[in-house]
Amino acid sequence: MQQKPSFGNRILQFLGFDADFKSAIPSMINYNWAVFLANGSFYIIGLFLIPFLTKVEGLSTAQAGIVALCAKLCDAVTDPIMGIITDRTRSKFGRHRPWLLIGLVPVMFTYFGMWYSFGISNAASTIKMIYFTGMYMLFSTAYTIVIVPHTAMLPVLAPKYNLRTQYNSVKTIIDAIGTEGSFIIATLILSYTAKEGKPFLGNAVAAFGNTPQFNPSFKGRFMVMGLVLCLFFSLPLLATFFGTKEPSSKEETFPKFSFKEFIGEYKSIWSSRAFRQYFALSLFNCLSLSFISNTSYYFLDNVAGMVSLYAITTFIAQAGEAAGFPLNYAISINLSKQAPAKIELPFIVLALTLSFFVHKGSPTFLLILVYIFYNFGLAGVNTVTSNIFPDVTDVDEMISGERREGKIATFSTLIKKIISGISAALTGFILHFFGFHPNAAENTPTALFGVRFTYAILPIIFICLSIAAVYRYKMKKKEHMLILEAIKQKKETGTVTLTPEEKRTCEEIAGHKFEEMWIGQ
Repeated sequence: MQQKPSFGNRILQFLGFDADFKSAIPSMINYNWAVFLANGSFYIIGLFLIPFLTKVEGLSTAQAGIVALCAKLCDAVTDPIMGIITDRTRSKFGRHRPWLLIGLVPVMFTYFGMWYSFGISNAASTIKMIYFTGMYMLFSTAYTIVIVPHTAMLPVLAPKYNLRTQYNSVKTIIDAIGTEGSFIIATLILSYTAKEGKPFLGNAVAAFGNTPQFNPSFKGRFMVMGLVLCLFFSLPLLATFFGTKEPSSKEETFPKFSFKEFIGEYKSIWSSRAFRQYFALSLFNCLSLSFISNTSYYFLDNVAGMVSLYAITTFIAQAGEAAGFPLNYAISINLSKQAPAKIELPFIVLALTLSFFVHKGSPTFLLILVYIFYNFGLAGVNTVTSNIFPDVTDVDEMISGERREGKIATFSTLIKKIISGISAALTGFILHFFGFHPNAAENTPTALFGVRFTYAILPIIFICLSIAAVYRYKMKKKEHMLILEAIKQKKETGTVTLTPEEKRTCEEIAGHKFEEMWIGQ
């Protein structure tokens, strides 16, 4: 008599998971604890760093932009280097996993240093700009040491098409916990003010619903926030390190490093049509998101006159993004990995269009609709970029015959960090050009238009480009299974037998003639 599957396995079967409960869920959860750092740390930076630098530390919007830009340009060097290192690491723990442990302490110290100036707050603004630039650069480097290898691990841990979607679905849940948790922690620390006769919980709830105007007196609160969050983001790396397993690379041999070959490898990765399409989608999405996050505080404060709602609207926005998870998972499994973005990206355009009707005195529900629609749409495109990244590594292997997850993961993190830095700098310069002053009692209509320009007009342009990019990405499950089977056949027999139609499919996805690729040689 056949044994009946357990309750947990029946749930997984219903959801379309490719593994049993005991082997699937713990591994997925443990791998994704590092997402606390991967997404949560820059979520807080996006929300609070520019206001912290301008309103608390007294830098101009242009100086704050320079801080972010210089830090991200540093990533143009460190990310590719880390991609090489993680792909060539020899360790009994695998090529990628050891770096989670190595980067833990640097991440902890540098993240704290971004929110505490160690006594130089009274120095000239140029000195403070140099300090925060240096600390941001150090944090970005520590982040790279951890996140490039972590991203590169996924194709190794989840070789199957749907299994990768399921890993990323668990990632969405843990990401929501990490970002919401870090935001609640930051908000309570920055906003909490005890009032006599009111219980702690009542004070906490009141603080969460009433974000204060930041000013130099908040330096101590930002220091405490940095101290708590540096632990919140770094300690989960231990859970990912000890809770995941990667094949040993201790006995692997690697060819001698050549700078010429290194440049050639990145040119080879770029030659993949699937990668270029993934790159374009990620690029335009990151640009849109970065401009909005860098301007969000100023939009609420100076345009909408509702800065006291900064915490509650951001919380609602995150809830709106998390609410899209079940729908996005079902769409990805039953339609395609591209479908969530195709369906939900128009919601971002709708949200940003509605934002033009938000002004001082407009109803609060209109502002809340903007945040809900925007983040619901954002959930769709974030789901797509996460899900298609591992498949791009398989297309690269079909072209080159090599597994280069680390180098490809470099592009994934490089996009997010450099684009966020460039857009932060541009935000500062654009606002400065329009005459916007963050600490002014009243800004001119031209200055307020500058805020709308960076908050809505530029993001709408980039979202429209994202919509075009997602329609250009053609690979679905059928095509991916064909590529995996062809790679397997090539490795086992040294040759591949495909029909002319199957060859054309591989050529269309890769952007190369079949005979020019490793798979066809």
